[in-house]
Amino acid sequence: MCYSFGHDGNGYCAIKKQTMKNAAIFILCVLTFYAKAQLYKSTEGTVSFFSETAIENIDATSKNIESIIDCSTNEIVFSVAITSFQFRREKMQEDFNEDYMESDKYRDATYKGKINEKINWKKDGTYKITSQGVLTIHGVAKERTDTGTVSIQGGKITMKNNFLVRVADHGIKIPQLVLYKVAEVVSVKVAITYVPYSK
Repeated sequence: MCYSFGHDGNGYCAIKKQTMKNAAIFILCVLTFYAKAQLYKSTEGTVSFFSETAIENIDATSKNIESIIDCSTNEIVFSVAITSFQFRREKMQEDFNEDYMESDKYRDATYKGKINEKINWKKDGTYKITSQGVLTIHGVAKERTDTGTVSIQGGKITMKNNFLVRVADHGIKIPQLVLYKVAEVVSVKVAITYVPYSK
């Protein structure tokens, strides 16, 4: 399915296909590197963000997520296509991709990190976790520590994480004319479900 962002449909389809290809290559490299690991692959997921100011609130959601957990090492990676974020208004979507995120140049946001706590991945339950890793947005990598939860039920893993991203930390420049409409710190929510990866 293709969406319009104020560009012609064929052009966006081409960008979307290339973006999905980039994400697939990213995950494939991880799978190749961890060929002997205990891998869980994402089956569905949602990434959303919320920017709040006195003038205007901006929120968007993407379901185009690729992610892998290596349960033998607690390592996790994920990739989300920037152009996959859906907004309430087309103009917001266009500004986000063209003016702020430069998504034609920086197609994906990625994270590579590790969960600190020891988890029995075979046992049902809900666990509070902390993770340390590197979040790359707009081509700028930033080390961070975050908290979240891992829920295990019947062989499925669900990971949830809420965190804050400072726009300036990733070199994202907001045009002066709309500076009062975009928050300096954006709230991000991630929820991903995983199942055992089989070749």
